[in-house]
Amino acid sequence: MTWADLRGVLGRDRLLPLFTPDDLDVARVRLETLQNAGLQAAELTARAPQAAGNFAALRRDFPDLWLGAGTVMDAATARTYLEAGAHFIVGPCWVPEVAAACRAAGMPYLPGAGTVREVFEAQRGGAEVVKLFPAGVLGSAFVRALRGPLPDAQLLVTGGVQPTVQSVGPWLEAGALAVGLGGSLFAQPAAEWAAALADLLAFTRAASR
Repeated sequence: MTWADLRGVLGRDRLLPLFTPDDLDVARVRLETLQNAGLQAAELTARAPQAAGNFAALRRDFPDLWLGAGTVMDAATARTYLEAGAHFIVGPCWVPEVAAACRAAGMPYLPGAGTVREVFEAQRGGAEVVKLFPAGVLGSAFVRALRGPLPDAQLLVTGGVQPTVQSVGPWLEAGALAVGLGGSLFAQPAAEWAAALADLLAFTRAASR
């Protein structure tokens, strides 16, 4: 996956669902629902011992989805997921060794940042999209202010965003490229989160036109 591919996918859907694939059957159902809704990408977090093996299985099961590995904080974990077929790597902060592993594999690395300096350093290190985390603490006004000195910053905001138009809308209006949705989305019963996702996609795709 190239940076252009990633920016295109995030710029179209404006949403990146994320969850830990600790239960393979549950993960399959979730990814099938996301794919049927028309989403092109998801982030699977490395927060369980079985997550890497499940990631590899899901890559085989869903060859048409762009699947990234999240919560990656060291080079060994990055290489494990890259070898398992990860299209991109996401982390909560900038880790030079992870950046080097992704660069060697030719895959995008989206590090987390929570200050203007951290966003700038990530950009300078080669990150064309930066994960703004924890978004719920920073607020959408931070994005608007940050784009003053860093107008070209492409931000994926994650952490504390609710799966509603009222929560997602201000982030996109402030200039975020896309919004990551995790526990707040999947904590709902399956039928409810699928319906919430459909409503959000209708909104975000209209906003991206």
